[in-house]
Amino acid sequence: MSTRWTDLVNARLPRAVLLPGATYHGRIDLVAIDLVLAGKRLPSTLDDDHKLYAIVNRPGTTEAKARALSLASRTVARYTPAVEDTEGGPP
Repeated sequence: MSTRWTDLVNARLPRAVLLPGATYHGRIDLVAIDLVLAGKRLPSTLDDDHKLYAIVNRPGTTEAKARALSLASRTVARYTPAVEDTEGGPP
């Protein structure tokens, strides 16, 4: 039985509909995450749940996210979901 990291993040959040233009997803402040990833706010303002949400759900390279969140790149890589093969062919 494998658990995807997106399942882990969503399990911590209440069931909420994420509408376009929303500023919160459950208790996760999406604006605060975007400000930290843009380098306009210190990463210490985010708790672990916010950082995990940023790793899993925000675009960007592993190194850029690690630098913006003040985490090791290995930590970010560990929690980044694997890209699924959409070709449908053998690995």
